[in-house]
Amino acid sequence: MKKVLIAAKTAEACRTLGGYINPDGYEVTTATDGMTIRGIDIGVYDFIFVSVPLENESGLELITELRTRTDAHLIAIVREEAADPAYKRLSPVGAYIVTKPVFKGSLMQAIRFCEMHAGNEIGFRQRIAELEQKSEKDKLLSRATLIVMSKENLSEDEAHRRIQKLSMDLRIPADEVAEDIVNGLLI
Repeated sequence: MKKVLIAAKTAEACRTLGGYINPDGYEVTTATDGMTIRGIDIGVYDFIFVSVPLENESGLELITELRTRTDAHLIAIVREEAADPAYKRLSPVGAYIVTKPVFKGSLMQAIRFCEMHAGNEIGFRQRIAELEQKSEKDKLLSRATLIVMSKENLSEDEAHRRIQKLSMDLRIPADEVAEDIVNGLLI
């Protein structure tokens, strides 16, 4: 069962929003102020809805802060006239905007939209991690090449070929050879 946190200015607003979501198999928790939300372990939630403004703050700062603490889908519920400024402020943190008045259809559409794009986001994060890992391997190989160049008085191409030859001779990947060279275990 997916977990949803709803924050709104009043308990009645929380109940109304929760009523739209709860029948569809979501476990709903509610809060009426930012301080309460800041005290909650938000890492367990799949979706966080914040109807702005809250009791003691605008709520926009809270949404920005929440992004640093969770990967949950953030959905801001704002007045229609505040939608454009909210979008400009919250789109960098990946928050989805729903305008008031809120209906069950618009809320469920926001949930489906977020779920649909979650797969893309996961794919992007995996690709970023792969690229970061490749970049680290390339940096390590560059450092090892420089070490081989200086210790054996070789050109860059010759040093690179030397690392490749060591990799084949030792039957280990070139990045492991490079790590051993940087750590002083080879050459």
